[in-house]
Amino acid sequence: MKNCVITYIFGTNKEKLREPKVIDEDTEYLCITDNPNLQSNNWKMVLDPMKEISSLRDKVAYIKFNPFKYTDADNILVMDGTLEIKKSLLPLFEEIQNYDIGLKLHTYHFNLKEELPHWISRGLPKEHIFKFHQMAKIDNIDLSKVTEFEGCLILYKNTDFCKSFGEEILTYMKFLGDGKNMIITNQCPLSYLVHKNHKSDKILKINQFKFFNRYIHNSNYIWNK
Repeated sequence: MKNCVITYIFGTNKEKLREPKVIDEDTEYLCITDNPNLQSNNWKMVLDPMKEISSLRDKVAYIKFNPFKYTDADNILVMDGTLEIKKSLLPLFEEIQNYDIGLKLHTYHFNLKEELPHWISRGLPKEHIFKFHQMAKIDNIDLSKVTEFEGCLILYKNTDFCKSFGEEILTYMKFLGDGKNMIITNQCPLSYLVHKNHKSDKILKINQFKFFNRYIHNSNYIWNK
């Protein structure tokens, strides 16, 4: 299979599974889930309850940053349940060939210094934010200069670079966590490591709204057309 799109539905408070409005040839559509009863006309269900992992957020992170576990496709797009495919993704899969990886810029927050405080209301302990500042001090990185990406949409190529990139993110998430679970935000470590270790001109900035509708979680309300 040349291209693959992966989404995921986990836990009791399940995101809606949104059917693609356009289905591309040479593209496989996989939904990773812990629900054996979930069905779809377009998504192929892959049952992976990950019973050894207690945190739902950690399960999602393992899918986002290790999609190669589920497919050997040449190009792999991982998207969360807030997104609905509205156009052919073939132009996106073609464009990624000129880059190392594809990421989506944050819609509202332009840098990591702006983004981090907003995670307190989502349950991120201040101690974890302090870890970021300690880390930045050691690495001599100004968090206001770290471009903020979102983790809802990641486009990989089946390369050693992309595989090691995902492993690197998971390693930092474990380091920044509490010893039992990883840090609850994946986009903040993602943004930090992109700034620290990777060239921005090798990253495709995905135009989310060109290819997708984005919804409020668990609703039919389109957040931004």
